[in-house]
Amino acid sequence: MNKFKIPILISKINRLQKKILNEKLKEFNLESSQGIILYKIKEFRKVTPSQLVDMGVIEKAAVSKTLKKLENLGYILKETSLEDARSFFVSLTKSGEVIGNCVNSFIENLDKEFHNILSENSLVQLETIFENLEEVINKKNS
Repeated sequence: MNKFKIPILISKINRLQKKILNEKLKEFNLESSQGIILYKIKEFRKVTPSQLVDMGVIEKAAVSKTLKKLENLGYILKETSLEDARSFFVSLTKSGEVIGNCVNSFIENLDKEFHNILSENSLVQLETIFENLEEVINKKNS
């Protein structure tokens, strides 16, 4: 019996997905992780760095450097919080919106391809499996 390791399988799928998205974002001088950040900012319109970390789209250690790069490239705007001058929000510029749309299109197309090969029952099972796996990983991190 050829037994596969689930963490390796998930890592492989993630790596392949990132490789394709990296190709799509090359023209914008961005990597997949930065594109995903722009996608999430687009989804929520205005977010704090802490919210991005809480969403799991970026590690706490990388948030400052990554947002600075996106700001320098003209993809995001920083806005100081009125409640706390030490805190800020980020939102997208017009250029950032273009990339957010590009990433959204990529995700939608990939999602359609996945839906085409999975039954409704399989999708429900997959969602349950990933929720359980996420719970296991979160317990290990706490």
